[in-house]
Amino acid sequence: MPALTILLHIVWLHLQVKVLSGGEKARLALAKFMCTKGTLLILDEPTNHLDIPSKETLEEAVRQFEGAVIAVSHDRYFLKQIATRVLLAEDCQLKDFQGDYEYYLTKNETEAAKMEVKQQRAAAIEKENTKSKSKMTKAEKERLKKEKAKAFNEAAAGKSKRR
Repeated sequence: MPALTILLHIVWLHLQVKVLSGGEKARLALAKFMCTKGTLLILDEPTNHLDIPSKETLEEAVRQFEGAVIAVSHDRYFLKQIATRVLLAEDCQLKDFQGDYEYYLTKNETEAAKMEVKQQRAAAIEKENTKSKSKMTKAEKERLKKEKAKAFNEAAAGKSKRR
């Protein structure tokens, strides 16, 4: 089980669970799940407190799990990686989307619109950041550099006076 070496550190073997951080507890629970046979796995926000390698390990473990998985998550990337069917609970009703998360987005116009707006905002911010940097003249860049250096030197001088 090479994936377990990513999740666990040797020093953990001598610690009590109560002293572990949230991320360490999540990785421990993931390791336990990977070592236990079962037919139903219920995950509630499973990617919270996990670093990227641990998330990737979780995705792989869920894909290889031979039973049924019920996952509740706000992590859309995670859902795209693992979902093979989506159930939407809305207005006291369940809507069944017999396909992966991308299929769900094509059939659920509201959610697809939210994703589109989110992607457009991200693209606009990226474009503005790029434009802002490229519009600065060399003189403006040099002035900004000098201002930063001056502020740094003043802050350093203020610290040395306090000593």
